[in-house]
Amino acid sequence: MIVSIRFKQIPFSIPKFPKREEASIILKQGIPSGLQMMVISAGLAAIMSVVTSFGSDAVAGFGVAQRLDSIIMLPAHALGTAVNSMAGQNIAVKQWDRVRQITVYALLLNLAAMFLAAMFIFIFARWGIRMFISDEGAVAFGTNYVRIIAFFYPFLGLNFVWNGVVRASGAMFQVLVLNIISFWVLRYPLTFIFAQLIGEKGIGVGIAASFVISSILAFTYYRFGKWRERELFNETTS
Repeated sequence: MIVSIRFKQIPFSIPKFPKREEASIILKQGIPSGLQMMVISAGLAAIMSVVTSFGSDAVAGFGVAQRLDSIIMLPAHALGTAVNSMAGQNIAVKQWDRVRQITVYALLLNLAAMFLAAMFIFIFARWGIRMFISDEGAVAFGTNYVRIIAFFYPFLGLNFVWNGVVRASGAMFQVLVLNIISFWVLRYPLTFIFAQLIGEKGIGVGIAASFVISSILAFTYYRFGKWRERELFNETTS
């Protein structure tokens, strides 16, 4: 390693502390991102408090359904990450036509992938739940929940795409606000209200409704918000 560094066979530079301007940018982007994870985790815990009110079968079935959720949402997460990187590169050089094209293609890919996943999980819901648990009550709850929510996953995928583009501009605080609204103004209250109105099926209905409304809000900010006007580096170096 010493020989490689000495004869410059590999790039190497001595680590140094970031400048004040650099640290400011890192904190402005990092703190809202960390808070988003807290908002999401706390929101999921709040929803779980609604689920527990329906007993152990609901808890077990919902837990298994969440495992399937994580598998189903892999394409949407991947697209959101890809869009974030690709849009960020083009936002930096003000190539707004490319940003729009990236967004449109990602939305179309999301709809195609998520509808296919929704059809698969709707048809094989009971089999998928039985992979993890055999109790009939839990299987019944998990199957009903997954079938209620299956065709609403594409809306959540759209949310990932629009938020990914906005996040690429450096508008992390705005995305944090959208996440707070999504979980604490929409998902948890709607889940609680529908569960009170129609019983355990209301859990899936409330979460599905929140997917639709939060995607509308994400599109609204993407279309009309001022995220395009942000100057991430000029704000701190001017």
